Amino acid sequence: MSRRMKELMARELADGFRETDSCVVVGIGRMDVLSVTELRNVLRSEGLHFRVLKNRVAAHALKEIGWTGVDELLDGPSALAFGGESGALAASRLLVDWNRKLPDTLSIRGGLMDGKVLDEGAVRRLATIPDKATLYGMLAFAVAAPVSQIASLVNDLLSGVARAVGALAEKSEGGA
Repeated sequence: MSRRMKELMARELADGFRETDSCVVVGIGRMDVLSVTELRNVLRSEGLHFRVLKNRVAAHALKEIGWTGVDELLDGPSALAFGGESGALAASRLLVDWNRKLPDTLSIRGGLMDGKVLDEGAVRRLATIPDKATLYGMLAFAVAAPVSQIASLVNDLLSGVARAVGALAEKSEGGA
């Protein structure tokens, strides 16, 4: 591959990285083309990019945008997953799930999030964080639970008052 072609590829990759603040680096040495294509389609369905590149090209692109430390994760056949609304969160979840299903094909090496280099363990822990919709649901439940408890207490109090008024009305009718 010519030097000019590598520069163009690095520039295109760097432009893609500028649109996000995170990526996950995986080793793909034991994956065949069909598996890579299938994984790429799974990631694409979540709005993520999956690029298989020469390590020098990827390192050059990473250096161009100021992402330091990630190039150390590029050893052997590598690919980078990046982009999307959830970035590394969605990528880590999908890649860890893929690795769990087919452990002999993909190795998670690490990644980058908010300027910090992540090791494999951090990427795996990141995969356990619920997605945004689930977090919103958990938050809504946490806010709604005390409100429903207050409503239940007020309802019980009003029911008690109604029973007391009913008992007084019965008593006054029976005594009159």
